[in-house]
Amino acid sequence: MLSYPETSIVAVALAVDAMIFSFSYSLVLKRSRWLAAFKLAASVGIFQALMPLIGFAGGIKVRPWVEAWDHWVVLAVFGTLGLSVIRNAWKGEKEGENTGGGEPLGLIALLAVGIATSIDALAVGICMAIGSMCGRNLDLTDALMAAGIIGTITFVLSLLSFGSTRLLRKLPQRGLETLAGILLIGLGVQNLISHLAGT
Repeated sequence: MLSYPETSIVAVALAVDAMIFSFSYSLVLKRSRWLAAFKLAASVGIFQALMPLIGFAGGIKVRPWVEAWDHWVVLAVFGTLGLSVIRNAWKGEKEGENTGGGEPLGLIALLAVGIATSIDALAVGICMAIGSMCGRNLDLTDALMAAGIIGTITFVLSLLSFGSTRLLRKLPQRGLETLAGILLIGLGVQNLISHLAGT
């Protein structure tokens, strides 16, 4: 039977990477902000919902394969995006002349972010299949409900994180963009270290 409180807690924990990315993305984006925010939230929410179902279907067989490369994918995606943000912030313009304000993510980038922020959810689906997370003796209906909860919570928290940066909009643009890049790189590095340390 599905445990709704446990599933909600798991969903919030899984949404942290997406929240940090949304926060960082909002720091540098100036145009089409809320359309871009919705697309990003939809992307991460959909992948957070799909990954547990894939993990649930695959069960324990895919766990060693996932653990072997997930942290490298996250590091590559977040590191590349972070370095790109920092490079654009310091492209030679004087402070206050950087009018680009970041570009809305394209489809490929949205898919990459969706996958990178949701790989841990694949492991959650595996744990659901073996009965060690979100309840015991879960059937397909329970797994679908859990996936819906996880995806919805990620979607909402991503939008909230994106909107929370309005408080920082008056700070220097170059500093905000550099901070955003550092946060993204740091997220990828932290994920790598935690996996290599076995935590």
